[in-house]
Amino acid sequence: MIGWILYGRKEAEYNKHYITMYQEEGKKFDITFELIIVEELEYGVRNNTWYVEYQGEIMKLPTFAISRVIYPLLTRQLECMKVPVFNGSEVARICNDKASTYQVVASLGIDIVDTTFCKRGSLREYLSRRTTKTVVKTVDGHGGQQVFLVDPNESQQVEEVIMDTEHHDTVIQPLVGKEHKDLRVYVIGDTIIAAILRRAKEGFKSNFSLGGDVSIYELNKEEREKVQLIIELIKPNMVGIDFIIDDDGELIFNEIEDVVGARMLYQCTDINLVKLYIEHILDHL
Repeated sequence: MIGWILYGRKEAEYNKHYITMYQEEGKKFDITFELIIVEELEYGVRNNTWYVEYQGEIMKLPTFAISRVIYPLLTRQLECMKVPVFNGSEVARICNDKASTYQVVASLGIDIVDTTFCKRGSLREYLSRRTTKTVVKTVDGHGGQQVFLVDPNESQQVEEVIMDTEHHDTVIQPLVGKEHKDLRVYVIGDTIIAAILRRAKEGFKSNFSLGGDVSIYELNKEEREKVQLIIELIKPNMVGIDFIIDDDGELIFNEIEDVVGARMLYQCTDINLVKLYIEHILDHL
C-alpha cells in the first residue's frame, strides 16, 4: 500500500524527523510512505479530465494521501481523482480560514471570542472604531504567525500592522485572558487524544513554536462535551482544537489547526500520535 505525505519544501526540511516517523511506523502496517513536495507537483485539467504530475511525470496515484500542507485546492484535486485525503478538502477549507471557522462553529452556541470579519483593505477603518488594545489576525495565518496586538491609539503601530496584513483578509478580536493561557486539544476522528496547556513566557502569544511553556491538561466533563460538539460538526481526521482560557478559567473557542503540529504533545506525553493516525486512516479506507 502506498501513501503520500504532502509537504511544502521548506516544511519538509523542518519536519524530517516527523516524516521518518511516518515511514518507520508505516512499515509495521505494510504501508510505504512517499514524501511528495508540493512545489514539484503540477496538476489541473487536461483532455477533459483531472491530471497530476510529479517532477514532470505522470505518477501512479497512491492508496491515500496525508496532507501536511495548507492547500485545499490540491486536496480537492486528489479527491476528484478518487484518492482519499486526510484531512479532506472541506475540513481544510473551513479550518484554514479563521473567519469561516468562527462562522461555522457559531452554530453550536458555545463560547467564542467576539470576532469582527475584515475584508482586505478595510483594516484601518475598522481599527479607527476601536479604543482599546485589539488582536488582529490574518484569516490564513498558521502557528501563531501574522497575529498582532495593536493599540488603535498608536498610529505608527496601526500603520505597521496594516502594512503587514495588507494582502490578507483579517479578523479583529478583543484581548481575552490576562494570563495569556490557551489549550490545544488533539483530536483523531471522534476521539480526544490529549489536551496541552500553553502559557506565554512573554507577550500575549502562547504558541510552543514561539517559546510558550506547555503541560498536560485534564479536561473536565463539560470541557469534553464542548470539544465533542465541535468534532461532530467538523468531522475531522486529525486536528488541534484551540481554546483561550479566560480570567475565570473558562474555555473560549479560538480556532482549529488543520495541519496540526505535534512537538508539544511528544514533549508532554508518550502518546504515539503517528501510530494512532495510521490506524484511524486504515479504519476509514
